[in-house]
Amino acid sequence: MHVRRFAVVWRRDRAMARAYTAELRDRALRACAQAGLSRASVAVLFGVGRSTLYRWQEAWQRERRRQARPHAGGPAPRLDQAALDTLKDLVAERNDRTLAEYAQELDKRAGVKASLPTVCRGLKKLGLRRKKEPARGRAGPARLRPGTGRVAGRAGQGGSEAPHLSR
Repeated sequence: MHVRRFAVVWRRDRAMARAYTAELRDRALRACAQAGLSRASVAVLFGVGRSTLYRWQEAWQRERRRQARPHAGGPAPRLDQAALDTLKDLVAERNDRTLAEYAQELDKRAGVKASLPTVCRGLKKLGLRRKKEPARGRAGPARLRPGTGRVAGRAGQGGSEAPHLSR
């Protein structure tokens, strides 16, 4: 029972991952080396996991590195400059295309398979907006649209079956 309660508390405390500061990392490593404390007690003292402290010690012993590695940069962008230029030309030709149409044309012209969110990010990067024509008869608030004040009947009664009836 006590172990189960501890496990729940441990999970709740560790639910949100956070970045550790370089200063905390340095102090924890110095405490391991100088104080002669066990890894478990240092981990509890500084509020980090034992495996985290173990990885920090491994990095210090192998690479003499106390700080975190710099960010690797992530994957290269799918749309390079040539693809962005093609996208810009596509918008200049016809700016009422959908994202799917832009993606299809990019695949044809530049040979780049891009998802819809990637095309959208490319448009944002270029500072362009898709200018879709508004849907006819539906623009504006509902109270100003014609025919919205009527009460709809049941299915099959006075609907599209009888378009010849006057209103």
